[in-house]
Parts: sequence; structure tokens; C-alpha cells
Amino acid sequence: MYYSTRKKWKILFTISILQLLGIFFFAKGFFPYKANLSGLSTVNDLPPLPNGEKTLLKPKFDRLIFMLIDALRSDFVFGKNSGMKFVQSLISERHAIPYTAIATAPTVTLPRIKALTTGTVPNFLDAILNIAESDTSSSLANQDNWLIQLKNVGNKSISFFGDDTWIKLFPGLFHETDGTTSFFATDTIEVDLNVTRNIIPQLSKPEWDVLIFHYLGLDHVGHSSGPYSPLMVPKQYEMDEVVKIIYEIILEQDKKRIQEDPNVKPTLFVLCGDHGMNEAGNHGGSSTGETSTAFVFMSSIFDSMKHVPETFSAPLDEHSMSFYKVINQVDFVSTISYLFGIPIPKNNLGILLLDLLVDIDALEKLRALQLNAHQISGILQSLWSSFDRNPNVTNSQSELNCDLNADDDQARLQCLYSMAHYYHAKSLEVNEVNDINNSLLFYNKFISNSGSHLASSFSDYDITSMFVGLFFMILALCNYLIVMLDTYVQWNKQFGRQDGNRRGHLEFFSITGIILFCITLFASSYIEEEHQFWYYWIQTMWIVSIILSFRLKIRKLVVKQAFILVCQMVLVRLIRTWNQTGQKFAGEIDLKFYLNTSHNKLMWILYFGTSSALTIITLREIHKLYINNNPRRISLLSNILQIFTQLIVIMILVSVTKYKLEVDGGVELFPKLIELTSFIVRTTQVVTLARLIYVLLVISLFLCKLGIIIKNQSEKGLEIKNFQKIILCLITYLFILLSRPHNVPLYGLYYIQFYLFLYYNNNSLLTPLSYNFFIILFEFLSFFSLGNSNSLSSIDISHSYTGINDYNVVLVGLLTFLGNWSGPIWWCLASIILRKEIKWKLTKETNNNNNIKKVDDDDKIKQNVILFLDYYIYTSIFHSIVIFILSIGVMILRNHLFIWTVFSPKYLYQIIWNTLFHFGVELILIGIFEILSIYR
Repeated sequence: MYYSTRKKWKILFTISILQLLGIFFFAKGFFPYKANLSGLSTVNDLPPLPNGEKTLLKPKFDRLIFMLIDALRSDFVFGKNSGMKFVQSLISERHAIPYTAIATAPTVTLPRIKALTTGTVPNFLDAILNIAESDTSSSLANQDNWLIQLKNVGNKSISFFGDDTWIKLFPGLFHETDGTTSFFATDTIEVDLNVTRNIIPQLSKPEWDVLIFHYLGLDHVGHSSGPYSPLMVPKQYEMDEVVKIIYEIILEQDKKRIQEDPNVKPTLFVLCGDHGMNEAGNHGGSSTGETSTAFVFMSSIFDSMKHVPETFSAPLDEHSMSFYKVINQVDFVSTISYLFGIPIPKNNLGILLLDLLVDIDALEKLRALQLNAHQISGILQSLWSSFDRNPNVTNSQSELNCDLNADDDQARLQCLYSMAHYYHAKSLEVNEVNDINNSLLFYNKFISNSGSHLASSFSDYDITSMFVGLFFMILALCNYLIVMLDTYVQWNKQFGRQDGNRRGHLEFFSITGIILFCITLFASSYIEEEHQFWYYWIQTMWIVSIILSFRLKIRKLVVKQAFILVCQMVLVRLIRTWNQTGQKFAGEIDLKFYLNTSHNKLMWILYFGTSSALTIITLREIHKLYINNNPRRISLLSNILQIFTQLIVIMILVSVTKYKLEVDGGVELFPKLIELTSFIVRTTQVVTLARLIYVLLVISLFLCKLGIIIKNQSEKGLEIKNFQKIILCLITYLFILLSRPHNVPLYGLYYIQFYLFLYYNNNSLLTPLSYNFFIILFEFLSFFSLGNSNSLSSIDISHSYTGINDYNVVLVGLLTFLGNWSGPIWWCLASIILRKEIKWKLTKETNNNNNIKKVDDDDKIKQNVILFLDYYIYTSIFHSIVIFILSIGVMILRNHLFIWTVFSPKYLYQIIWNTLFHFGVELILIGIFEILSIYR
């Protein structure tokens, strides 16, 4: 049974709905939003001592300065090459207590702020909400945290300056604010000056309680040019100077305040990072560089330490970025709560840092740990209603053995808590050292084991929803396969099996490649290094094609084919070395590194060469679009429009060049070129300049379409291919605008690869299956070669504000998608031209063999529709298979150690491939371009 084109469209529409429903239900079950204990902890909730005595919380500090430097990796403060010499001097002189704090994935700002304020392990969904700044569900207004406790219980006034994510997370909490957006990743100067200008005015006010400063410049330096950028150490010097200013002011103020009133407590100054960065300067994943952050506590009270805290005795390990004592980032929450005499937030999973409790006796340390343990026991009781928060252990039970390897988590944790409670009670009666030490030991074990247990099970999967999603997915996949088989049979019936063996081999390797890729989705290492599979398989396909080319009967054609395919292999090798990606080798030296460091001028020369070549191609295609076969029939209007369109394209080139030079640091290298472009394009504001480029691109597209209309009034024939090549060129200008300068030459290599493949198609016969698999290979090759990976750390947000003044979730999301998926989108557009070459060539050969006259324009339009439909079917099959297999994989491996650091980011990326790329680009966008090029 053969389906008609109209019927296929209806069937595909229904199947697509099923596919989207499957993705929605499975994602809903796999990424549930984390449930937290409601309400706020109060002073009345605090437990009495085990002997029944009630004590009040006594704050150790009166005022707090919390200085968070975004992406402050541990070695940026503690390393030998660090520019933060003042902080290092405070540590060496024992005026500050340092830690290496471990942040859990996802290592992006919003979930890290949640961890630092609530003490919870963030949900993976928070990584998405980090981009959707306008999302209100991520607010912490109704979640217990130390800021709310300081304001309500401590009666503190809190002011904030820096990343406006805080303002969105804590609406109405701050007394004064001065927010800056975090998405202008190319701004490394103003974004910090906006914070620094508030320091002295705020500290000069007589009555301030809590000041929070969130600096973004160091993170932006990393995103722009990596952790070893020439800008990195100067930025560290700048931050070190800020620390020095703050420290010296509060030291002087504390001295004066304590002289006036001996009961006044000193000020605590905390310097920390929310996350680190990898060797490429990005973050989001779980590599050592991304999870290792610096934490430094400074105060005048530490000058009188009678003992050396344990944190100083830990060995340094610069290679693993473990400096001083290693703690968990969430430990800060319980610690800051006790130091300021406020209840610990209800959902905290951290353990109190006893090193900071200077000059207090052992019993007070036990009280501090008791409060910490009691708070965590509340979370355990919400899981196990029978968990006893006030145990009564007798002497006969005192020798209980709490097996840490026991399968019964509740019994093990209950035992630890009970024994800590028991020895605490004994120490209050007798005050023996052994009882105190035993109680400290059991409290620490209970808190750390409880935190580990709760952190590993912070999300409960909705298994029912996941199964419903799988059902819809398999239903969609089966129907896709039925339609594909029908299409495949029709294709063979229409065009026969010319050169069948050759085409059969390529089909076999295409199917094998898809099967092998699906198998790799069950292994974390293969997912992290997915690009290696695509690099390897496209080279395999070229080798197979070379071998098959020797079966051609024409010797001259054999040589040409083999030469083209060898050139393709060389190109793939060059492209794959441009950006190191993945997880294991992301820090290795690549071509991008050389272009950004010692060969910066060469990078710009390659940029100019690529953009100039693109302009020449565009101008040539515009000329071919407007010119008629008969030169005498060229109208004056057509000539004027052609010249005007070409001038606009030149203006686009100049505007894009000026934008890139100003934004990406080329002004100092090419001052005369900047003068020239400024003379041509008067716009000085980069936002306005980007908007001008957008407008010029739309105008040039409109003029080219107008040229087709004018031409077809005087001459029959539809120049579809020329128009689509122009579209491809104009889209490339957009991608150049959104790309880093070092990645721009890659689009030149894509063009070479495109024309080589075009020539290869003109001299070979590819079935829809093998052809579309080649396109998929190109799409993934371009995606990874631009520096992308399956880790959240590779999401480049530097282009998210190109042409935008203020945050807009739709526009920022669109630009982020276009920037990161520019390679696949480019090849998707290029495939339009490639498909027509194959189809028209096959149609021509088939018609010649059957003595059929040349097809007319209407037939070509029908063929284009059928061709687009075939393309959509085959790409749908691929994406449907991958999302289904990956869904099964994460379903089976949902308790895997790397489920949230490897499999979850991959699944998130696959959702984007299926929805935004496949349905949004391959169906809707390409469909629009097909309609634009076909209809007059």
C-alpha cells in the first residue's frame, strides 16, 4: 500500500504530536521539581540539651560581608600563580581560615546560589532555570534560608550588589540593591565596577548589618578566553584589591566599635566562589576544575586563635585543586547559621565547620553539632515517619554497633543519631574526654551519612509518567518506520536499483552506524566523548566510499572521486582539531588555543579571509539570480535592484566586521580598519549595530525574493537553487555575528566540505537513507567541532545578548540556541541544495531512460515537496530512535553514579535536538525556506 503525499503529511503530523507527548511525559517523570520541607525554622523548634536543659543561641558575629566571585576556582586564590597575594598573606599569617569547597553539578550560578543559601543539593532542573531568569518557580522567597533567618530572627538589614539572579531569587528581601545581568559574558570590566562603586559608600554608613557582593568579571574572562587568559591574573589582582579595601575598613570599624562597646561582636568577611571552571573556561559539568571552589573566612576574631585549625594541616594538591581542608559547599549554611545565632534552614544537608568555632569549649561544640543533627533529623523524619528525633538510649544499649555498610539506611542512621545523643548526655553528666570524643564522632558520622543519603535521593522519579512517555515514543517510532518503508519502496520503484551493490553497502554502513551509536548511549564515557564516535564514523564512511569508487567503470571518474573523498578526510581531520571538546581531553591544546594566544593576528586574518570569501560567493549568487539568459532582456529595475542588493551585502560585511572587532578585542590590532568601518557605519553602540545587521539581512533576503518575482515576469524558469544559496550565505553572516572569531574560519571549511560533497553527489547515486545519514554526520561533526559537548559547561552564552539591551527569555533562548546549534543549522540549510541536486539528477536520468520529456516547473515543485517530505521522514526516524533508546537507558540507569552529571545533560541536549532542532529547524524553518524558494 502506497501513501499519497497529502496522506503522508497528515500521518506525519499525528506521529509528531505523539513524539512530543512522549518527550513531555518522560521528561516530566525524569526531571521532577524537588520538594522541600515547607515553612521556616524558628527558635522554638530548637531542641533542649539531652539532659533537658534549654540554652539560647549566642551569635559569634554581629555583621557579615559575603563576597562571592563567580567562577572563583580554588587555584585562583590558593595557587602559586594566583594574583590574590593579599588573601594569601592573610592565610599564611593565620588571620583567615581557608577551605577548598566542592560544588556539586550542575555547576551553574542559580543552583549554586540555592546551595549556598539553603544548604540543599539543587535539582538538575535548576540548570535550565538558570537561563530562564524570569522563571518565578525558582524563587527562594518561600524556602528556608539563612538570609531570611538573618532578617527575621537576627533582625538584620541586608543589601545586595551584583548578579541580579539574587534579586529574582529573594524578591523584596534586600534593603538596597544594584543588580547587573550575568549574560553579558563579553563584559569583564563594567560588570565589576558597578559592584565596586558601592563598597565604600555602603561601608561608610553607620548602621549596616549584611552586605552581599557578587562579582561576575572573572567568570566572563573565563568564558571569553579561558582560565589562562592574559586578563585572568589582572582580574585576580583587582579582586584582591577589593578584598584588601573591605578587610582593612571592617578591621578598623571593629576596633572602634569594640572600644566603644565591649559587648559588640566582630564582623565576619566571607570570600568564596559559586563554582569553578574547566580548562576551556566554561562550567556546568562535574570536572575537578568546575567543582573546586575557594572559601576563605576572615575576621579579627581569628587573630586570637589559640590553636591551629585542622584546615591548615591538610596537604596541598595543586594538580587536583585540593588546597587546605576539603569541604562540601553546603557546609557553609549550617556554619553561618550557628555563627550568627539563627536557626539552621530546614532543608540544609551540610555539616557545621568546627574549625571556625574558635575559643569555645568542647561542650559548646557538641551543642553546635546537636543543633545540626536535630535539623537534619527533621528531613529524615519526613522520609521515615518512625524516625525518632529524641531517642532515649540506656546503658545496656550503649555498645550498639552501627554498621555503616548495613542495607537498612533508616536503622543505620537512627543508630548513629541515638549513640551521639547518648554520649552527649553522658558528657554533660561527667564531662569525660572519651564521652565527648565519642559524641563528636557519632554526630559527625550521622550528619555526613545523612547528608550523603539525602543528596543521592533528592529526586523521586515519577515512574508512571516515564512509562507513559516511553509508550508514546515507541508508538511514534513504529509509525515512522512504517511510513519510511513505504517511502523507501516508492523511491526504488521510481528510480530503480542502478548501481545497487554500491548503494547497498552505504546503506548497510548507515544502519550500522545508527545501531552502534544507540549502543553507546548506555555508557557514560561514550556519552562524554560522543564526538569521537561521529568523527570516527564519518571517516569510516569516506573510506568505504573510496573503496566503492574503484568499482566505477570510468577510470578518470574513479581518480576524481577518490581525490575528493581523500580531501574530505583531510578536512574532517582539520575540523576535529579546531576545538577540543568532551570531558577527558577538553583541556588539551587545540588550534583554538593557538589562535587565541600566540597567533591572534592569524586568527583575525583567517576571519577576514572567510568573511571576504563569503561575500564574494554571495555577490556572485545575487548576480546569477538577477541576470537573464538573454542579456538584452535585462530590465533597468532588475539592474538597480541587483546593485542595491549587493551594496547591502557589502554593508553587512562591514557591519559584522566592525561588531566583531569591537566586541572580541580586535580594536588594538587593527586600529585603521576600525577607523574605516566607523567611517562607513556610523553606529557606535554595539547593540544598535547588531540590530542594524539583523535588519540588513532581512532586507537583502526580501530584495532577492523580489528579484525572482521580477525575473519570472519576463522569463520562465525558477532559480530556486541560487536563491537558496543566497539564504545559506545570509544565514552564515548571522552565525559569524554570533560566533567567536576563532570559530569563523570553520564556516569556510564547511563551505569547502559542502562543495566537495556536492561534486561527489553529482557523480554518484545515494539512496535517501545513506544521503540523510551523511547529512546527520555533517550536522554532528559541525556541532562538536564548534566546541560543544554533552556537558552543560560547553553552552556558550556570550552571544545571548547580541542586539538585546535587557533580558528577554525568548530572545536570549533563541540566540543561545542559534549560537550553539549554528553548525547543524548550517548543514540543514545546505542539505536543501544537495537534495535538489540528487533528485533532479535522478529524475533526469530516469526520464532519459524512459524517453520522457523534460519536467516542467510544476513537476519540479511537486518533486520538491516530495523531496522535503522524504528528508523529514528519514531525519524523524533517526531522532525518534535516539530519544527512545536514550530514554530506555536513563530509565535503566536512573540509580547510576553519573545519572545527574552525564546522562541527564545528554538527555537535556537530546530533547533540544528533537524539539528545537528537528521540529523547529528541520521541519518549520526549512519548510518556510522551501515555500519561499518555490512560490513566486
